[in-house]
Amino acid sequence: MDLKSYIEEIESKKLNVEGIIVYQRGRELAQHRWIPEARRVIWSVSKSFVSIAAGIAIDEGKLKLSDRLTKFFPRKKADLRWDSLNLEHLLTMTMGLGEIITPQNLKKSLSYELSRDPGSYFLYDNNCTFLISAMLTKATGLKLRDYLIDRLFHPLGIPDPNWPESKDGYTIGWTGLELTTSELSLFGRFLLSKGKWEGKQLVSASWIEAATRTQVSTRPSEDVSDKDVGYGYQFWTCRFGAYRCDGRDGQFIVVFPALDAVISINSSQENPKHILWAIWDHILPQLKG
Repeated sequence: MDLKSYIEEIESKKLNVEGIIVYQRGRELAQHRWIPEARRVIWSVSKSFVSIAAGIAIDEGKLKLSDRLTKFFPRKKADLRWDSLNLEHLLTMTMGLGEIITPQNLKKSLSYELSRDPGSYFLYDNNCTFLISAMLTKATGLKLRDYLIDRLFHPLGIPDPNWPESKDGYTIGWTGLELTTSELSLFGRFLLSKGKWEGKQLVSASWIEAATRTQVSTRPSEDVSDKDVGYGYQFWTCRFGAYRCDGRDGQFIVVFPALDAVISINSSQENPKHILWAIWDHILPQLKG
């Protein structure tokens, strides 16, 4: 694996990539760092970890996709849309909000009007992920970060990561998790192995398969072909038979199941689409070779 052309494009466009690791067929093929490795906020890549937490809780019988939010947080006044909202709607970003919400606390998150029927409309929204975190805490008695410590982080060899909480004590879920590029790569390898790690199935393979395939159509966007392919359970599906975890400033874990490969990237780049496109142009052809 030769990263020279990828590195040249990143540097010619002055993109603030921090590090990249390419892994295929059981071994690391290449890596490059622009700055020393350190943990950094991975923004919405955090959401994919929330998906895995939900999958583990379902495996353990603590949650079901059909569980309604009001099972855990009853409403004082009936509301047909809120009363029908379930875990699967939250995982697929189809809760029915009419605008993007940045959640502050559970009370506020439960106060918005749902302008559409749950399940009928995709809107990428942070409130969905925060409510998944709250449901999981109510179902398991553990904050989402703490729930994953012994079920995911430690088995993967990831020391206790920082993941902020809301003022009312819930792991915020939708952002905030701090990891290195190497730790992103460990998570990518875990996804590639369909939830199995060192002989132990940490989450069911069926969950990985369901979470990472298109569950709902997404709206066309200016990032043609990368955000209009579809959305799973807190994962984006994308071109070339791949799926990805995707953070705001260019944090990516791109998994190619058919090629048995995963690419992990940490960046600090506003409008990072060219970082992703450079993977298609310079790295993917080598993975197929």
